[in-house]
Amino acid sequence: MKAFTGIEILGTAGALVICVSAVPQVIKSYLTKSSGDLSIIYLCMLMFGMILLQIYSISVEDFVFIFGNTLSMIMTGLLIVMWFKYRKII
Repeated sequence: MKAFTGIEILGTAGALVICVSAVPQVIKSYLTKSSGDLSIIYLCMLMFGMILLQIYSISVEDFVFIFGNTLSMIMTGLLIVMWFKYRKII
């Protein structure tokens, strides 16, 4: 197993920051049981982009992107589920 290079560590740190940035929104949506301020179009476009990026990352075997993108897809998936679960139909 090869050691991580400095740039791979930097990429991993960046991926973690991006993934963690969604945690406050997930927590807020869960605690308030509200998703009215979330745009489902944005979330779906974001998920679609992440799916495309994941396909690319797997094809080039870029494990930093695979790791970070997987975490981001989980966070975005949770937000999409909460949007449907907590939306208010008027």
